[in-house]
Amino acid sequence: KIDQSENIALAGVQDAGIQDLSSAISDSEPRYSFFRYRHEVDGQQKDSVIFIYTCPSGSKVKERMIYASFKKVVMDTASAEAGFEVAKKIEASSPLEVTPEMIEEEFQPRVEQKQGFARPKRPGKR
Repeated sequence: KIDQSENIALAGVQDAGIQDLSSAISDSEPRYSFFRYRHEVDGQQKDSVIFIYTCPSGSKVKERMIYASFKKVVMDTASAEAGFEVAKKIEASSPLEVTPEMIEEEFQPRVEQKQGFARPKRPGKR
């Protein structure tokens, strides 16, 4: 959380699972959140850190500008001082947009099958 004098402070620490993540993030003020996501890659358990920046549309313009400009500083500080290696970055206008499906899709994107070019059918006779 960034206070009135533009100092960055830890708003809190919560042990939230992927299902409870959106309810753990403030929906009234912009927030930076770090979430440790446990997932499986090639049969092995892996922990990845996700940086989540939420900025509700109802927040003050000054707050939005400050949070947007401090985003890189917060990520660099977390990396240098806490040793976080951020695997993914997510930006959302509301915590409700941060769903388990969205996070899973970030780590296991859908594979689209390409179809060959289908020759268009010739127009009918008049």
